[in-house]
This record gives sequence, structure tokens and C-alpha cells, in this order.
Amino acid sequence: MIIKLRYFLPLTGLCLLTGCSSTQSCNPDQTGFFSGIGCSVGSGYQNRTQNLQNQLGSEQQNAAQQQQQAKQSYQQANQLQSSIAERRNELSKIDNQAWTVRQKLQKAKANHSLTSQELKQKEKQLATYNAARAKVSTDPSQQDINALSSILGKM
Repeated sequence: MIIKLRYFLPLTGLCLLTGCSSTQSCNPDQTGFFSGIGCSVGSGYQNRTQNLQNQLGSEQQNAAQQQQQAKQSYQQANQLQSSIAERRNELSKIDNQAWTVRQKLQKAKANHSLTSQELKQKEKQLATYNAARAKVSTDPSQQDINALSSILGKM
């Protein structure tokens, strides 16, 4: 009986110590011998593994969402750049039209093919165009392009 008690008491003490260890802090890098046994027996390591796998899944889902947002932002930026390039191209065409109008106006002055009143009217329209054009940046809005085109259309 004493021999049985001799093995029973240390084993009981060991079980009590492992039972007292918290399974919430079952980090293999930070546990001692008794808490390690407690984590093994009390499924603390399994709980920690499951929690870490859940965190991983959540982080992967978050990363996928952020990649999707980045992709959408990239597509929007490309669309905006394309739109700006189109408007700049339109502005260039309008500037070429204005240059042509200036050339015609100079020829009309030299040839005296327009009356004085017509000439003043064309010069006034050209001055209106120049004033409007001076306010337009290198990234014009569609409204700016329409306004400039409208002024030139009257010439």
C-alpha cells in the first residue's frame, strides 16, 4: 500500500499542477514544463492552432479584399488617364482649328476680303477664344472643351 501511495502522490501532484496551468496561454515558445504538459493534456495546443488558423483565414480574406480594391483603384486610374488623354487630344485639335482661323483672318486682312465690321467681329470672337483658352489648364474638363469649340464654331 505504501508503495502504491509513493507513486500515487507524485502523480496526483503532477496532475494537479498540469490542471492548474491555463490553456489560454499555450504558446510553445513561452511555456514551461508543467504548463506544456497541461496544454498537451487540456487541448490548449489544439485550441491555439485552431485560433491561429482562424486568424490566418481572416488575414487571407482581408488581403484578398485589399488586392481587389487595389485592382479597382488601378483600373479607375487608367480610365482617368485615358479620359484626360482624350480631352488633351481634343484640346489640341481645337487649338489647331484656332490657328487655322487666325491664318484665315490674317489672309482676309491682307486681301481686304472682309468688311471692317466683319473683321472686327472675327477679331473679337478670336479674342474671346484666346481669353477662354488662357483659363483652360493642360487637363481640361469636357465643359472647357465644349466652350472653346462653341466659340470657334461661331467663326
